[in-house]
Amino acid sequence: MPLLAFAGKGISRAATAETLPNPLIVAISGLDATAKPARLAALTDAFLARKVPILVTIAPVDATGALLDYNSDVAKWLRQTILLNTGGIEFGAHTDTITSADPYFQARQASDIQAAFSYLANEYQRYQSKAVITALTMTTNSPLRSHQDASSLRAAGIRSLIRLRGGLEDKVGLQPVDGGYWSTDTNLVNVFASALTSTRPAAASSGPMDVPTLGANIAGLTDRKNPIIVDIPFAALAGLSDGDLAGYGATVAQAAVDAIASGKVRSILPQKLYVQSKQTNRLIVVRVDDLRVDRDTDPSHMAFVYDLIESGYPVTDAIIPAPRSGRLSTDEKIKAFLRAMLPEKHYDIAAHGWNHTPQELLGNSSQKDFDLIRDGISEVYRSTGKFPTSYIPPNDAFDDNTLNAVAATGTPVFSAEKGDLRWFSGIDRRGILHVSNTMKFEKAWTPDLPYFTRQQVLDYFGTHNDAVFCIHPQTANTPEKQALVLDMLAELSSQPGTKLVNFDEYCRAVSPAMPKVDRIRSARADVSVRDWIKPDPYPLDDGVLKADAALAWSYFDWGAKNYNGMVPATSWIEFGKQTGYPFTTMWDVGSYILAALSAERLGIIGQTEFETTVSRIIAFLGETSFRYAGGKLPHTERALKSQAGQRDGFDSADTGRLLIALKILDNYTSGTFPVFDLVSGWSFKPVLKGGEMHVVSDKGRISSAHANSYAGYAGRGYSMWGEELKPVFDTAHPDRNMDEAVVALGEIQRRGRIATEPHVTEEIELGGSPHCRLMADILYAAQLKRYRETGIVTCVSESAMVGPPYFTYQGYQLTDIGGNFTVDTMKTSAPDKAAKLADSLRLVSAKGAYLWHASRPGDYSTILVDLVRDRAKMPGMGFSSGISEKTGKAIRVSDVNTNGIILESVAYILGGRKPLLLSEEA
Repeated sequence: MPLLAFAGKGISRAATAETLPNPLIVAISGLDATAKPARLAALTDAFLARKVPILVTIAPVDATGALLDYNSDVAKWLRQTILLNTGGIEFGAHTDTITSADPYFQARQASDIQAAFSYLANEYQRYQSKAVITALTMTTNSPLRSHQDASSLRAAGIRSLIRLRGGLEDKVGLQPVDGGYWSTDTNLVNVFASALTSTRPAAASSGPMDVPTLGANIAGLTDRKNPIIVDIPFAALAGLSDGDLAGYGATVAQAAVDAIASGKVRSILPQKLYVQSKQTNRLIVVRVDDLRVDRDTDPSHMAFVYDLIESGYPVTDAIIPAPRSGRLSTDEKIKAFLRAMLPEKHYDIAAHGWNHTPQELLGNSSQKDFDLIRDGISEVYRSTGKFPTSYIPPNDAFDDNTLNAVAATGTPVFSAEKGDLRWFSGIDRRGILHVSNTMKFEKAWTPDLPYFTRQQVLDYFGTHNDAVFCIHPQTANTPEKQALVLDMLAELSSQPGTKLVNFDEYCRAVSPAMPKVDRIRSARADVSVRDWIKPDPYPLDDGVLKADAALAWSYFDWGAKNYNGMVPATSWIEFGKQTGYPFTTMWDVGSYILAALSAERLGIIGQTEFETTVSRIIAFLGETSFRYAGGKLPHTERALKSQAGQRDGFDSADTGRLLIALKILDNYTSGTFPVFDLVSGWSFKPVLKGGEMHVVSDKGRISSAHANSYAGYAGRGYSMWGEELKPVFDTAHPDRNMDEAVVALGEIQRRGRIATEPHVTEEIELGGSPHCRLMADILYAAQLKRYRETGIVTCVSESAMVGPPYFTYQGYQLTDIGGNFTVDTMKTSAPDKAAKLADSLRLVSAKGAYLWHASRPGDYSTILVDLVRDRAKMPGMGFSSGISEKTGKAIRVSDVNTNGIILESVAYILGGRKPLLLSEEA
């Protein structure tokens, strides 16, 4: 909504309804490292001497990402001016361009700018006892892209974004040419400058706007009932001598004085205008720490929190999951309290460490920190049914591994104050929202627990910044201390423009919808916490999994006996007898290799049978090749019986899987079989042109397959055998930070559907790549969401079918607003029919169920594997390819990949959930 629509030119609702003159804001914008203190002083003094307040914005990060030096002349001038407490200047930040339209990347850019600005502005000794100086206003030359554009900047503490004219073309056309303002859903205000009041030179060779024209333009805008922005880009004055600069500043200042004297405008700073125009201009989170720190103090803690909620105060209650007294899940009194409190509108909970020992999260490996944090959040979630919005480390003690682990759980907010992080507020590269400006009464953690005075706490909070008020009820152990805490809450809640909130409310207030980030966070939370069950790292087989694997091997046993040591792609019962499709792809052969290897590991077959099986496969692969560009390649498909035809061509994805299987086999058998000689006989260079994987049709036509959803997995097969490939994905490490994960998600969406294979297959065979883990997490969460919302058990992968279309690719297609579960077919005689009958073709994939059970042990993967075990067994034939969603019954066809993957999955689980080929062995 418009900023002043309800307030009559910047008057708060509680103030008089009298209409005030238009706001006039004078902005000296874009100071950088070239700004000289003497010239700055000459320009700013011209306005201050005439009592015209000014906004001065500094570019702490340049266009290349370089930070303005703390010891630069302009940074020293900034700090010195702040220390002089010149009330006529508001300092803000500047960026020429808001680089992205995505709200997440806008928040990231603003957060980095805010951190750089705060670092420059705050003299160390000062902010040990005073409120941190932050940029509440930002200027930019970027035009408005949408009505909610830049709303996420509020997460970085920015209240007003002044959009200056000049430098960038307004292609959207939403921004009013004569100025205006617009308030977003997060209460960030876009304020629009007019080119009529910008002193920016009309051409590079000309000087700044002459003052008479500027004065006339100000007068001409006074009837438009919008804020008037007089923009003085500091760089535009570079051609003026020191004397001319001072003179120009004086004449512009006098023009402002003359406009004010007319009674039609009033000079004001942006933050003051914002405060006058908004009921709320800052948020303070009420955080109450250490529930369960001591059984003796828990009753008083709960009573204190209950009284706060009853009095209308919001609370985030920080729960210790596993102190010395035991786990939360076994603490019935605390759980009863939490169940009673959680329905309260303003009650929120946070996980507060694990055991709550002073340094439990310091100096650990990434995995140990993740285990501690995930275990703690899971304990809170399983005990309350609520996933905490925030995480609070004990004693503010954390490091980079801590933050990485918090991000991996999908937790949106982190609350701690640690030295140089006090001046960081906003969203970091991991996608975590920080609220670092924290105050507590405890001066020191000595036995007498001394408190700061009321005024010291208020000085620390200041009057503008968002903050956290941290309360430890057990330290308020005297009536005087209790009164201090309660009086501080009353004081803060009574301050005009200050609103008390909990962390959940804070996150929703300052952070708009960020679809890609929200999806990634939610998927991580589902996989690592909501659905997760801690597995036994070395489970003792109770016979059930081994029996599943033995049934799966029966498919290969039957196939080898009937197809000269090989196995058909699919099998079914026809006229009362088992029969098969007498062809195999290179993907199928790879599955056969790994099925035999897994069966041998599990003791289902002996060494002799294993060696016989592998020898037959190697011989089969060497019998014939597809000729292309003068070299030999594996066929797209091979016939298993002499009377059957054979499909020529080359499939890079299928061969990539075969190469992975051969590498695992060669490693497992220490080179016993002539695998190296076999692979060396194939010439991959012609089909890896330009470092990209290609397919070759039976007619010899070649086309790139480097951008399909199988490429990441298949590419690892070629790389293992020394072939050089271009990176499959543009982003290298989506697991390293949210910045790259968001970009990767967009790329994944463009590539097409994702499915259980090959992304989860990659995890159990090779250890997942960052991209495969991201895709697997997104898919698992989407399946889980569909199940929760519809009750339909969902598990998608490619699958053989009974009758036309004989084979379907069932997966999940990401979209800008979510995603769709798709059913695609191969090029058959009935693709249109298949599309119309998609719902009748949907399956719960049997192999997918075992893959999820192996890689994502949890409530939902248990549901999947139990369903398949109950309904998909085909005695003597292995497992059905899947269970029909429509009928709830298994389709009457089995296949090599389903049974091979089930064998791999069981071997992975019973082998301690270690990949078949460790990365260091590849």
